[in-house]
Amino acid sequence: MAAIAFEHFEDSLELLNPLKDFAPERQRIEVYRDPLLGHTSVYNPAIEQGLKVFLNDVDRDLVARLAHEGPAHCVFCPDRVAGVARFPDDWIPGGTVRVGEAVAFPNLIAMGGHHSVAIVSEAHFLELHEFSPERIGNAWAALRRVAQAAQRHDPNAAWLSMHGNYLFPAGASLMHPHFQMLIGSEPYSHHARLARGCRDYLAREGTPYHRDLIELERASGDRYIAATGRWHWLAAFSPLGSNEIVAVHETDGDLLRLDEGELRDLARGLSATLRFYEDLGHLSFNYTLYARREPARPDGFQCLLRIITRQNPAPDYRCDDFYLQKGLQTELMLHRPETLAAGARPFFGS
Repeated sequence: MAAIAFEHFEDSLELLNPLKDFAPERQRIEVYRDPLLGHTSVYNPAIEQGLKVFLNDVDRDLVARLAHEGPAHCVFCPDRVAGVARFPDDWIPGGTVRVGEAVAFPNLIAMGGHHSVAIVSEAHFLELHEFSPERIGNAWAALRRVAQAAQRHDPNAAWLSMHGNYLFPAGASLMHPHFQMLIGSEPYSHHARLARGCRDYLAREGTPYHRDLIELERASGDRYIAATGRWHWLAAFSPLGSNEIVAVHETDGDLLRLDEGELRDLARGLSATLRFYEDLGHLSFNYTLYARREPARPDGFQCLLRIITRQNPAPDYRCDDFYLQKGLQTELMLHRPETLAAGARPFFGS
């Protein structure tokens, strides 16, 4: 465990602050480095003192109007859900998977070899405290059945990730609560870096990184939050997004080796995290759950969930970064680079 080093360093900035009659001020900047992957995160105490510069209040009139108007044209609402895409019957009999309110089906515009969606609730809009463990667990159970079908039919379907984009500041194109799942033969950027980091740590130290991390964090108590079953919840030392909380499974990296009870334990933790985010004044979030098929030899990988807050809904605002960019650090291309180059050439003349 001594191999895990929680490194951070400080810098500072001197300025004359116009909000304080141009009085001299020195701001302290703290930079945290992730022990496994080396990415950095920045903290400035002035952010907490003036948080409203970064976080607007939820525009309740806007949210109420969208929640009222949305069901008239939302394909995820109960009156129209029969029109969603379907799986072939030899994959999923009947074309969709239903568990409670949840409905899982293939994404109409895929971003992976197996790309699925699960509607979380019949309600078009949920406050964060309404993402109950049952609703979350049912959506994950539906996606898990799709993943099992993918594994039966495609031996190369090895890398699995589940995701959530809630509301348009998180990159969601629909307000209606829904989760997504990608399964492919190759991992996307951050998934690959995570797996490589775990493999290298195991080879170097002889123990899995996240198992050591759990023990170290639980012993110190500084960032350890709680356990729900075999999932351990921590505040991320060097987050990839705002207010990041992570959950790590004690031992397993293969989601399909876990039973539904363990998924329900994870759902309890995610539901609790969302209630906490609501208490902080947030309404929009992303999460990514990273998993992969059990390899022939142990590689130190353990299932990991990252959840972050996003900006609150405001008029005329939608972010084009969603789970693909925030959780997988993979960009969505609107055009092939060759097409982009061909279109741009005429503007450069002869």
